[in-house]
Amino acid sequence: MRPWAARLATLLATAALAACAPPAPVERYARWRETNAAASDAYFAYLRQHGVDRALPPQQLLRSGRRWRWCGAEEFAVPPRAQWPAMVPTLRLVRELRDAGLLGPAIVASAYREPSFNRCEGGAERSKHTTNAALDFDLTQADAAQRRRLCDYWRQQGAARRFGLGFYADDAIHIDTAGHRTWGYDYTRRSSLCAPPPKPPRIGESKPHRRG
Repeated sequence: MRPWAARLATLLATAALAACAPPAPVERYARWRETNAAASDAYFAYLRQHGVDRALPPQQLLRSGRRWRWCGAEEFAVPPRAQWPAMVPTLRLVRELRDAGLLGPAIVASAYREPSFNRCEGGAERSKHTTNAALDFDLTQADAAQRRRLCDYWRQQGAARRFGLGFYADDAIHIDTAGHRTWGYDYTRRSSLCAPPPKPPRIGESKPHRRG
């Protein structure tokens, strides 16, 4: 095959692959907005009145969850109007955390989830996602130092902000403003990365026996 023909074949193959590639999130959001622009615009107008409309990109703030395809749900969702106020303090907290360098380029994995999708997603029965008070983030550049600083902020400022901080993995966290608490992979405080390590037994003190 001549060189020019080989290059042409490569270009055609690349174009074919690009045509078959799934649309990127920004494209999927643009398509969703074609039929949901009025509702999403009204939501962001409300957030603008409270000065938090720019805390997160729209396509992130309206993202419903990770398993939307599996669960047959919409990837993006506008919460019910009665629940719009619940997101305002959470976005203020997120803005503070970003300004302090504690979230970095984190990406929202889940915001508002309607109850049936929340069940399919594996959320708790009383998940704060169903009341539009919570955000799950994927920390794309997480490290131990950043997590320690996030926990320090939670300890120092969390009570005043009603800061709820959950760690589902080292790079996946939950943030809400529905109460000062923390938890980890088993949904208890003891597994949180913010929980203090267990105290070593005193000298001469026997360790408790585990039940078989």
